Amino acid sequence: RISSGAAQYDSDSVAPSIPCRLRARSHDGDGLLTISVRYVVLALRHLGEERIVRHHGAVNDVRPQTVAAVEVVEEALRRAAAGAGAIHAKQGRDVVTDSDLAVEDMIREALSSRFGYPVIGEERGGHIPVDEPYWLVDPICGTRNYASGIPLYCINVALVEHGEVSVAVIGDGSAGTIAAAERDQGAWKVRPDEYALVSSVASATIDLEAWPSAPSTRLLAVRRASALIEANRWDMRALSTTLALAYVAAGQLAGCVMFRTPGLVHTAAGALLVTEAGGTVTDLDGRTWSLKSSSLLCAATPKLHQEILEVMASH
Repeated sequence: RISSGAAQYDSDSVAPSIPCRLRARSHDGDGLLTISVRYVVLALRHLGEERIVRHHGAVNDVRPQTVAAVEVVEEALRRAAAGAGAIHAKQGRDVVTDSDLAVEDMIREALSSRFGYPVIGEERGGHIPVDEPYWLVDPICGTRNYASGIPLYCINVALVEHGEVSVAVIGDGSAGTIAAAERDQGAWKVRPDEYALVSSVASATIDLEAWPSAPSTRLLAVRRASALIEANRWDMRALSTTLALAYVAAGQLAGCVMFRTPGLVHTAAGALLVTEAGGTVTDLDGRTWSLKSSSLLCAATPKLHQEILEVMASH
């Protein structure tokens, strides 16, 4: 048992033949466990609620696809940091920068040449195959922020296999850090330090994103957002990027509400990252999130998730 701040952690089972190293550190009064072991099952008792977060592999014991995705995201962050270049208008109020296009082209070339899987990207598009793995790439999520000199943006790379997201890597443009996850294997911060990600309600902050454009659905989103604000239980933010999902996984935000799914390239990586960090991810009706979902709600704990659903249903 490891105690850190207000939380306690029980290691229920550790394979005795495998060397283990466990480190605990305090994170804003909430326990954040750093893990670099194999076959560890952690029971997190947080604010009276028990959650299970599973980490079956060390940070260095990951798939080649994950390693490659981390490498391309690291290079993408370097290129994005060099500047946006020219800014071009897209449909409506959307914009695209020279950097968006250059970063996506680099990621496409690197991943397709190594694995041969199709790549579906935010800027260059692509066709989702029926029966083979494929990559989802958002070269810069939060382009409006990025183009305006606001460093709240991220690079999303996800691998889809058998209809599910199996690998996720997100690069944080504001901090230069990289987080990664593999399905059923856990989520980790991998650059610059290596440690396991565990979602947390400590921030008491919820991010609101992705407002629908259709009048009827936009009005429903406004009502739901109003209910959350009127409840006055959480601080509210609007980061205007799916970097918010990585922040939920890391415990920097308690939850995120996306009133519509802006596209799989935006949300797939973050949805897996939050799930593997111990969070709950569904659509706004409470159904388990999938690649076909039209909205997204993620929360650090099942208790918070249910609370957000109930508050939104009140309006």
